[in-house]
Amino acid sequence: MGQAHASLFNLFGSSAASTYAQTKYPIVLVHGLAGTSKYFGIVDYWWQIPSDLRANGATVYVADVSAFNSDETRGEELLKQISSVLAATGAAKVNLISHSQGGTTSRYAAAVKPQWVASVTTIGTPHAGTPVADTVNLAPQALKNLLADGTSVLGQLLSLFVGNPQPQDPLAALSGLTTAGAASFNRNYPSAGVPANCSVNGATSEVRSGNTQLLYSWTGNQAATNILDVTDPVMVLGSVIIKTAGGGDNDGLVPVCSARFGRELGVYGWNHLDEVNQLFGLRGLFSADPVVTIRTQANRLKTAGL
Repeated sequence: MGQAHASLFNLFGSSAASTYAQTKYPIVLVHGLAGTSKYFGIVDYWWQIPSDLRANGATVYVADVSAFNSDETRGEELLKQISSVLAATGAAKVNLISHSQGGTTSRYAAAVKPQWVASVTTIGTPHAGTPVADTVNLAPQALKNLLADGTSVLGQLLSLFVGNPQPQDPLAALSGLTTAGAASFNRNYPSAGVPANCSVNGATSEVRSGNTQLLYSWTGNQAATNILDVTDPVMVLGSVIIKTAGGGDNDGLVPVCSARFGRELGVYGWNHLDEVNQLFGLRGLFSADPVVTIRTQANRLKTAGL
């Protein structure tokens, strides 16, 4: 994963008290739009999740791809990091667990190098796009350019803080997240895990060039989940946009229908950030614990021989 990630090889390689999450292949966590492994080098995108997996025996790497870019660009960056993981561990494959746009980025990697990927798990991923991106995309080009300039600077700062500079292209990211952009991606990189529509299920596995990949997903269906979470108003606004567009139940940014992929493991009372235990673990009082949910998925992969 490059020089900046050298410490991760040791951080997640030590002994653990439990083997509950000890998969055969390393787990690579792949962040979504506006993501990084650690915000400003301090706050984990996957809040408390890598350390929990490690404590339960997993070998875990946290990918750092462009915060704002197309899935093709992010996917190529991810492939380079997967190559580093395979070289460092001697493993033949990895298990990809990804959030939001990270899911389509992971699908790209799984399609291009199927021999490297044992499974793809997507969490709150807009496989069919999102009306939120459609709405933003309707803005005047001058305004979109202005917003792109600002988010590009943010993305560059995020990547610099983790010592892994990456190219930023917010407009390419936006295009890929629209319903039209997602449809184009699905034509170019088809997956049996993506259902044809919301009334049918996607395949739970697929074979690419003789390589079987297991496919999983889950998502949230709530916007406001904790009165103390300052990000909830953004989720509520996104939810209104989605429902107004006829997108139905959603996590504040992604419709439940769009997030369906592979073996669907559940729809939880979370918003889009709750899915990765943000903001700082704040979520609904009686909602499931996303840390436990991901730990359970690691055990599921272990049981499947992955």
